[in-house]
Amino acid sequence: MFKINNRKSLLGFALIPLAIASGSIFSENLANAQNIRQTQQILAQSVDWAGLFWQRRPKKRLASRGVVQPVCAISPGLVDTYKLWSDRPLFLWHSPGNNQDAQVVVRDYDSQEVVWQKSVKIADQQAAYDAEKPLEAGKFYQWQLSGSNNWTTFQVMEASDRQQIQAGLQALEQQLKATKASPEEIALKKADFLINYEIKHTTETGTFHPWSDAFQILYQVEKPSASFIKQRADFVANVCTPPSAARNQPK
Repeated sequence: MFKINNRKSLLGFALIPLAIASGSIFSENLANAQNIRQTQQILAQSVDWAGLFWQRRPKKRLASRGVVQPVCAISPGLVDTYKLWSDRPLFLWHSPGNNQDAQVVVRDYDSQEVVWQKSVKIADQQAAYDAEKPLEAGKFYQWQLSGSNNWTTFQVMEASDRQQIQAGLQALEQQLKATKASPEEIALKKADFLINYEIKHTTETGTFHPWSDAFQILYQVEKPSASFIKQRADFVANVCTPPSAARNQPK
């Protein structure tokens, strides 16, 4: 009898570590499952948020000019505000299928002196300001794609306004990098920050948003995915699409 009871006791002691190990494995599996669910929820929320961002539209659409080879100038100075945070702008226009040679020209608004120009293909649909000296804060400039009779006026923001936006963008980027956000997600969040940033005009009432800078942020992503490139191109080109045509586009 003693032997039987002794064996039961030994068996009980032997099962304790097994039970502890099983409980530990169960807890670890449960934690892993919770982490996976949380990651899936975060990814789903991120995807939903990005989808909503790509549907954002400015208050007014732009129009293409020219009959034979229509070109729609987009940025800077044309979407929502003439003010620009960047002192090294990205020039954007929309003209699919037009591969003519052209010049992007920037001149000082007051003196009319050309301060920068660059040879491009119209099919490139973009040109980055790459002069050694940045444009001056607070000054007005005009830009034109050669072949157009229209000069677009824009102003680089005053230094104090530029510093305020710079500080906001830096804080946002640091926060997102701490959460291991991807470069594309960081660019989208910074563009969203700019689209929601309110600025004032001295010549008219209301609040305005630096869409041109938001576009530029989206074009600064290194090695973007094919999906990001497609959504970015549609996002920018949609600025030149009449609202009725945009509603009829296939999704």
